[in-house]
Amino acid sequence: MSDYLREIKYAVEHVMPTLWHERSELRDLEEQAEAAAARARHEYAQANFIMLNAEDPDDFMMGVGQHWGSYWGPDKDAHYLSQDADQIRARIATRAFSTSALAGALLQYAKQGMSAVYGKPGNWPEVRKIGDVALSVIIRHGRNQAMHWEEGNPNSGIVECFDTLAQVDPVFSKYRERSLAMEVVELLGWKEYADFERDLLGTGEE
Repeated sequence: MSDYLREIKYAVEHVMPTLWHERSELRDLEEQAEAAAARARHEYAQANFIMLNAEDPDDFMMGVGQHWGSYWGPDKDAHYLSQDADQIRARIATRAFSTSALAGALLQYAKQGMSAVYGKPGNWPEVRKIGDVALSVIIRHGRNQAMHWEEGNPNSGIVECFDTLAQVDPVFSKYRERSLAMEVVELLGWKEYADFERDLLGTGEE
């Protein structure tokens, strides 16, 4: 296994940072947009409460003023941040195939290593478990799901693996809808090459 890992180290070390950078950037922007939208909702709720409970014209006009203040303040911020988020989502969407393919490539590297060292999947060691699923099983069926989900006919191994993983994280119930390669990589905790290497070397074969 050590010889195999030396051969693929360069590729794996360049794939991982790209995946995690894109993941982080999108999440940051989504959080900013949601925060701005929450501020706008709060301001409008306050303004509406004042107007609905106004005891005199001055109270009502104060609510109107706050309403328009919200429109020109937090709501505008939310609008522009939402536009930015939509643009980012659009850019991410256009690269979704390549991102998924890169994550799938990590699983392919892992699967190929297991096959090269151990041969048939029945001979692969468990290494460790996530929930009730062995790492070797996740690698095998995670790779197969990423490569074949569009066929719409997952085999029984994929179904059993992902139905079980869905008990750990419901996102894995979407295995019929799209590639879940990135989610599998995230579940495995492969954020750096050392994480990937540790699991592959954990098979016990040099």
